Amino acid sequence: MAIIQKKDREFQFTYMNPTMRKVYGNLEGTPLNEWGCKGKLDQLKKTFIRADKRPDKLVEGENGSSVSPFGIAYGIQSIQQGMTYFLYIKMEAAQVIELLKYKEQELAESESRYQTLVETSPDAVFLHDEEDRIIYVNQSGIQLLGATGANELLGKDVKSFVYNESNDDVRHRLEMLLSGGFVQGPLERQFQRLDGSIIEVEVHGGLVKYQQGKAVQTICRNITDRKRQQNQLEYMAYYDQLTKVPNRRYFFKALSDELTWGKKHGTMFALLFFDLDNFKQINDRFGHQIGDELLVIFTERLGKGLRETDLLSRFGGDEFIILLSNLSNSDPPRQVASRLLNRVLQPIHLQGYNIEMSVSIGVSIFPEHGINQDELLSRADRALYQAKKRGKSCVSVYSYEMI
Repeated sequence: MAIIQKKDREFQFTYMNPTMRKVYGNLEGTPLNEWGCKGKLDQLKKTFIRADKRPDKLVEGENGSSVSPFGIAYGIQSIQQGMTYFLYIKMEAAQVIELLKYKEQELAESESRYQTLVETSPDAVFLHDEEDRIIYVNQSGIQLLGATGANELLGKDVKSFVYNESNDDVRHRLEMLLSGGFVQGPLERQFQRLDGSIIEVEVHGGLVKYQQGKAVQTICRNITDRKRQQNQLEYMAYYDQLTKVPNRRYFFKALSDELTWGKKHGTMFALLFFDLDNFKQINDRFGHQIGDELLVIFTERLGKGLRETDLLSRFGGDEFIILLSNLSNSDPPRQVASRLLNRVLQPIHLQGYNIEMSVSIGVSIFPEHGINQDELLSRADRALYQAKKRGKSCVSVYSYEMI
């Protein structure tokens, strides 16, 4: 006997007595469209319709194993029209034994097909039970985690291999899958192999039946090489290849984030616009190789004078810009700029030459000098122009008198 109800616009088994579970497996909570083929389900639904017309009667379904979803005669009675139905199957002992043998054979064949399929899969496949213990792993999974055989992994808690994510978060996701829920995938995660090394993986998860019980099937693909290539492409897109500091594109993204934060929390920040006054003359006199080396040394000197929260970016050519974040008042930008100026004006010795640089710095402050990107950049550039007019190698903070 079983109860079938319509929930969330689909029919599902909501109760099965012990005999029903023994013969057909525990289907409680299973939607009908996940249990049987369309043809047999259509026959069952036709029986529902006939039962709705006679709610006081047990209506017989189609007979014969070729038509009946249950492989034997059955009856349906409508308990709540269009919503809830009582399923009754009367079996002789011999029929029960025959069906059990058939189900056991069907299960064995199904598990055999499953094992053949996953064993030849290039993706790692893990099954873990309701206590998160690994109960099956294919050859690709053994290789993925760096084991020599399945015995090194079976019985282990699958959460122990997930790196840089809390056990509670992993458990919550597994509980959702075990309850029949859905987790949007694929997920990108890090796994720790048996030798301690970390790999990047792409993960899909789903609920499956295995050996008469529920299990979570996790399919994993090693994407370490792909992630490395993505990181390299991202680095090339956002970092200057010569000086290894963030480029113009990265700076604009960081400035946009800082503006959003500053407007929301009322914080102050500043832009320091640097220009090497005599860089063209250095290139013309000593050559581009020495010019490139000078730019590298210049950025290293600037970087050593900054906090971790500050951002140094190559804006283009011989222009650099620094974003000083989270300031308490408008005095530090001038002080930082003066300190950096003294640091970078120290002579540089390259290939037997003693090279002196001339650097001008223009400063604008948020929100005093502007509240958007264009205002802050144009006013830092205006202050830089004033610094050059004053004789170069000096610092100028924007003021509205410069307009």
